[in-house]
Amino acid sequence: MKIAFVVHDYRRMEGHSRYVVELATRFAKHHEVHVFANQFEGDTRGIQCHFVPAWRPNALTSIVSFAFQATLRVRGDFDIIHNQGLCGLRGNVITAHICNRAWSRALRRVQGSLSVHEWISGSTLSILEYLSYRAAAGSQVIAVSNRIARDLKMLYGCRSNISVIHHGVDLEAFRPACDHPQRSFVRAKCGLASDETVFLFVGDLRKGARQCLEALAHLPAGKLLFVSRTPDGPYRALASQLELGARAVFLGATTEVEQYYAAADAFLLPTHYDSFAMVVTEAMASALPVIVSREAGVSELIQDGANGLVLDDFSDATELASKMRLLLDNPHLARRLGVAARNTTEDYSWDMVAARTMRVYQQAVAGARLGTNAPYSSVAH
Repeated sequence: MKIAFVVHDYRRMEGHSRYVVELATRFAKHHEVHVFANQFEGDTRGIQCHFVPAWRPNALTSIVSFAFQATLRVRGDFDIIHNQGLCGLRGNVITAHICNRAWSRALRRVQGSLSVHEWISGSTLSILEYLSYRAAAGSQVIAVSNRIARDLKMLYGCRSNISVIHHGVDLEAFRPACDHPQRSFVRAKCGLASDETVFLFVGDLRKGARQCLEALAHLPAGKLLFVSRTPDGPYRALASQLELGARAVFLGATTEVEQYYAAADAFLLPTHYDSFAMVVTEAMASALPVIVSREAGVSELIQDGANGLVLDDFSDATELASKMRLLLDNPHLARRLGVAARNTTEDYSWDMVAARTMRVYQQAVAGARLGTNAPYSSVAH
């Protein structure tokens, strides 16, 4: 096959960028792979790279300008043009990594209101997504969770065939924390005692950092590490107000997040919305017990009390504190949940994700030959 991926950035970092790198690297072994992107980082051997200009002072202009330029530049006799959401208009396969209308509604619910920038950005992207998915009836759509599939149907009236393929996880990079060779070194670097329980939060601080701090204040012990590129001033102020002192540690952004999973004992994500949340499966692959809200798509993989703990109310710091206390007081339970979490991720390697995605490609090619949008059943597992 001749495959074109369209993505804002090609790099092994967050979200859809990582997703494309993992798939493109695997497909390039047996197919002709092209990537259309604004930025390229890391190893691109075996892949034909095409620069797409974009105006990037903020997320909205970045998305709109890139989509316009990509639509002009992605031309040729490709069997598959695989867009990542609003990356262009020529795709016959689209992966939905987010539903912006659902995100904006969830953000308004948790904040009470949206800033002018959030309102303009959310409204514009919602309209563009609505038009894009309504016009994509002949394309195959991949949703990264069942919640995204439902959002696309309910909020946008998406009529395309939607296949649910959960994100993968690098099972080599993310190894059981208790056996990780860097565990002691990283804990010492962060000033963590060998016998204290360490909770970890990774990602956008708006996705539950406040609840995590408030929950920690209810507990007599334990430390909480935050790894995020979000400006942390308001959260530091809250930690000070709660008199948490050195129990709350803000580490900023990192390109080596695996080391912090290795240093942790449990993972928290009480988010108000997340289409999937790769950070949770990374923690699970690291054999950490996870506490995650039902609002995250990844919660579909978690059976409460069996391979993780699920919050019924993301905003309830008391509920979060009770589950954190459960892990503090029951190290055997924490260990059992972590082992089960790692076992769960064994079914979600990137090789398996690539195989499932290739079946969607084959369906798209078959449908194009027939001139129809042939039925395609969900590929959730």
